[in-house]
Amino acid sequence: MEGKEQVYQPAENDRIRWVRYVLIVLVAEKIVQHIFVTLAFFFDWQGIGATVAVNPQVLLVLGAIAAILFALSLWGLLSQQKWAVNLIIGLALFDIIGEFVAQGTMGIVINVSFLVATVLLILALFYRWQAAKLER
Repeated sequence: MEGKEQVYQPAENDRIRWVRYVLIVLVAEKIVQHIFVTLAFFFDWQGIGATVAVNPQVLLVLGAIAAILFALSLWGLLSQQKWAVNLIIGLALFDIIGEFVAQGTMGIVINVSFLVATVLLILALFYRWQAAKLER
């Protein structure tokens, strides 16, 4: 049994390492996305403010805060802080719910932001589950 754990453990470490790398890339994408969307609202590029169901100034502020928090979560992930994955989960949920609020309907247009947030949520939950298994 002890030999089986030694063989099994590196496979788990490889899986969690792979998921961690994907999380790093997706969080970096979210930082860039929120910076650009925040700038788009600030400068009202292509009349973006008229395309949302809520006050664009609110989305501008929330987008800036989200970019900062995604950057913080990236730093936490890179420095292997345990809280980072929980922050990523919260931010992914915030992003998903934010799409419904910004579009003002339950029948939203599925866009790249929504898809990335969904994948980010799933992978972050998987990462947290795998990390908990390794700690046992």
